[in-house]
Amino acid sequence: MALSKLNSKTFHFSPQQKGVIASVIASCLFALLPLYVQFQPDWPETAVAGGAGHWLTGQRILWSAVIMLVGLTLVGRISTLWEQLKQWRLWPRSLLSACLIAPQFWLFIWAPLQGEILSVALGYFALPLVLVAVGYFVYGEQLTRTQVIACFIAACGVVYAYVIADGISWIVFVVALGYPLYFMNRRRHPMASDLVFTLDNLFLLPFALLAMLYLQPFSDWQKIEISSWVYYLGLGLTGTLPMLLFLYASQMLPLSLFGLLTYLEPTLVFCVGLLLGERVELIQWPIYGAIMLALVLIAIDSSKRRA
Repeated sequence: MALSKLNSKTFHFSPQQKGVIASVIASCLFALLPLYVQFQPDWPETAVAGGAGHWLTGQRILWSAVIMLVGLTLVGRISTLWEQLKQWRLWPRSLLSACLIAPQFWLFIWAPLQGEILSVALGYFALPLVLVAVGYFVYGEQLTRTQVIACFIAACGVVYAYVIADGISWIVFVVALGYPLYFMNRRRHPMASDLVFTLDNLFLLPFALLAMLYLQPFSDWQKIEISSWVYYLGLGLTGTLPMLLFLYASQMLPLSLFGLLTYLEPTLVFCVGLLLGERVELIQWPIYGAIMLALVLIAIDSSKRRA
């Protein structure tokens, strides 16, 4: 009896705690994606600049759609997806959702191949502050004192980053402003995260296939080696699992707390950038020191709330 009580206490998590865990795991997995794309198979030269990034984005969408359809079939939820698709009047809503998330799918693969990992990280440093602002002003969410302090410290780091930056890349604005619009749209029309992600990929799939056919004629697809197709399948898996967890966390958590937790992702992406040879000068280290301190405060606050 005592062991049963202990187990129920140990393994019982509230929806918010589940959201925190999902967000942390998603951030860790997302940080592996820029590393994964560095091992892409050989890509033939094309007249399209950055063609490899466009091709890999198409493959990610293709295989994510396949993986989700198979997964929903295995767990018996494919009929739920079909019922959703039969409501054709809701297609514009689903298409809007897909269009809002599409730049993020593309950017997270294209940018690392262009040596822009740190620009992506800077965009993700700004994103949590935008999410916190949206949560406070749009949804009336409140922060704990520790979260306010963490937000202030992180904001100082972000402001410092923009002050010393040699111009702000457009990548920063796409990341920092694109995701909040997507999450706000999703909150207006709540739906299970697995269905959301599947619909996003299904509505993007025709565009992805057309783009890939433009980059490589279908006759060339038949010459692609099996090992390359295995790599593309792995790319789909690498992009699918963290996105599902990310969407789940966004539904379980207040937008402000969800935003603060997303600071973990750019910190890890930043570390991956260093592993891949990008360098950060001494003057830039206060940015990451402030972000890491903010993450520590959030972890302490979450631990106290759980206790």
